[in-house]
Amino acid sequence: MKKIKVAVDIGNSNVVIGLFMDNKWKKVYRLSSRKNFTYWTFQNKLKKIISLNKFNPSKVESIIISSVVPTLTDIVKLSCNDMLCKNIYIVKSSTVKNVKIKIDDINEIGTDLVANAVEASTLYNDNVIIVDFGTALTFTILSKSNEIVGVNIVPGLQTAINSLYKTTAKLPKIDIKLPDKVIGKNTIHSIQSGIMFGYVGLIKEMIIKIKGELSGSTKVVATGGLSKFAKPLAGVFNDIIPTLTLDGMLKILDNYEK
Repeated sequence: MKKIKVAVDIGNSNVVIGLFMDNKWKKVYRLSSRKNFTYWTFQNKLKKIISLNKFNPSKVESIIISSVVPTLTDIVKLSCNDMLCKNIYIVKSSTVKNVKIKIDDINEIGTDLVANAVEASTLYNDNVIIVDFGTALTFTILSKSNEIVGVNIVPGLQTAINSLYKTTAKLPKIDIKLPDKVIGKNTIHSIQSGIMFGYVGLIKEMIIKIKGELSGSTKVVATGGLSKFAKPLAGVFNDIIPTLTLDGMLKILDNYEK
């Protein structure tokens, strides 16, 4: 068996674990990062991944970790060190050489967004707007000269739905779903329509405004755990790439290992 590389993307809602072998992502797993996430829960997840994929941990060559949840970074690093290998890299915005970061404070940008930009820089020879559907809905703007020139952040789809449920007395918690019609006929339909069609309009307008501040042609790419709900915007996006963050992390890892 060829050597394996592992990417772990620690987000506010989920920890995503990617196994890269034979020049492709063999498997991508998700684990909630919100409920009872401990060293042992992550260890158990790694054990299951090893068992399901029937590989020897000694075959893991290196590990790259991106985290926007500082309290979980050391837990994941220690668990990976004990279970897989000691060759572990943590993505830091200040040490990424693949793109330049042109914002007021380089430490404020999430390393997942940096990884998105790194991968986008290898895919397009244009300005790029990266729309990441996660806990937050983010717009990362990458110039043609491979500079991250800014970011926009709004609450994500699930975050918006959860907010209605938690801050109102009678509105229920619902699943994310795009209804067939806009005009709501019941509470669930009304929330689904308001959130989903409302976000379609939000995203379209944000892209128009961002493009208006850029010079030259611009590509738009979607990614993130909830990017599967981007279908109503199919005509807006040039590509929908669910593994964009992991792909970028792998590029950063290659650069770190040089």
